[in-house]
Amino acid sequence: MDENLVQEYKSKIEPILPLAKKAFGARSKSSPAHDASRQYTQLLIEYHKRGGSLPKLAKELKVAYAGLRRRVVMDNVAVSAIKSQSSIKLTPESYIEAANRVKSAKEIGVDAYHDQLAAEYKAGVSLSRLAKELGLSSAAPLYYGVQRSLQRTK
Repeated sequence: MDENLVQEYKSKIEPILPLAKKAFGARSKSSPAHDASRQYTQLLIEYHKRGGSLPKLAKELKVAYAGLRRRVVMDNVAVSAIKSQSSIKLTPESYIEAANRVKSAKEIGVDAYHDQLAAEYKAGVSLSRLAKELGLSSAAPLYYGVQRSLQRTK
């Protein structure tokens, strides 16, 4: 049964996967890539609810299991819903201060780190700019931390 389920969903997902991988930015954006990404996530959720193994599907699709799991677990967490609507321009010094707060929180523990990332994000700090200040090549782990904080505190 499980192998049939894997093959069923592989055949549904493979055609939309290349376009879904091109979706960047807010989940709420409207574009063919974002539509494909939302469809991909919904298929993964459906597959998972039917008892499908995400590691097996990831292997078949040649994608990272962590990415599939993140889509399933975080689907109901809307990071953009907490983003400050403020259009204030933060100074370079304010990013240094934000980075220092994040570093201090990281020393306390993972939950404190994630909660501080969420607090900075809510305050209008660009996670992309914060990532640069922290010496990271991507803001992806920071968005992940915000999502984890939101998921834990909802």
